[in-house]
Amino acid sequence: GHAVVNWIACNFDRQVFHLNNAFSKPLKVRWRGEKIFRRITEPERFGGPGQRIFNVELGPASTYRDVAGMFKEVLLTNVENFPLKRVPEEPLLCGSADRLIGRSRCRATVLVLRDAFNTFASVRHGKRRMRRRLRRFYGLQWKAYAREFLGETSYLPAGTVKISFNSWFRDPAYRADIAERLGLDHSERGIDDVSKDGGGSSFTAQQYDTRAQDMKVLERWRHFANDPGYIAAFDVETIELSNRIFGDVTNGEIVARHA
Repeated sequence: GHAVVNWIACNFDRQVFHLNNAFSKPLKVRWRGEKIFRRITEPERFGGPGQRIFNVELGPASTYRDVAGMFKEVLLTNVENFPLKRVPEEPLLCGSADRLIGRSRCRATVLVLRDAFNTFASVRHGKRRMRRRLRRFYGLQWKAYAREFLGETSYLPAGTVKISFNSWFRDPAYRADIAERLGLDHSERGIDDVSKDGGGSSFTAQQYDTRAQDMKVLERWRHFANDPGYIAAFDVETIELSNRIFGDVTNGEIVARHA
């Protein structure tokens, strides 16, 4: 998801601000001392030498009202593993958005989904608290997002742009189509950058920065093909949903051990 956010930001010829994982935070722009409101931009236009991503200077007591009052050419907000059933009551996705982050000439909602096999592999390779919640949290959330991606549920607004991470990563024509739908100025900038959010890829950190296309992000599942904890995260429904959207990524090598 962060890679797609980074790609969207890089392909605007405009100043881009970013509220990272904003929906999981209270209505303020700091969380446990972390600034979550940042400016993503081109250094020669807006920043200092060698600096592309940097914090906006907002005081410790700043709130979304401060964000709403700032001029922003483009504002990106993203959320991870947000329960879809909470979307209708989420302030940033309903009528309260203008008050919280400012009026927008146009808005777009984007849903990014990666196949279950590689998604679960990244979780399994992640922090301990993530690994412990693979089946009972991430697995359930992935299925909910997959059903929304397929149109079986409709929690997100009509016209939501649905992005297959797999197709986005490997297909320039697909990226061009998504860029047009989102009104981006370009489609190929930033495709070889690894997002620094969360320390980069859970497998390779940032060692592939500037050549992300060399990363085998669609083959992460191979690392855990014989791992019982990884296999246990799959049920028949998860595999069926993933195969319907992305095709059989593992060529049948990963099968469900339970219904």
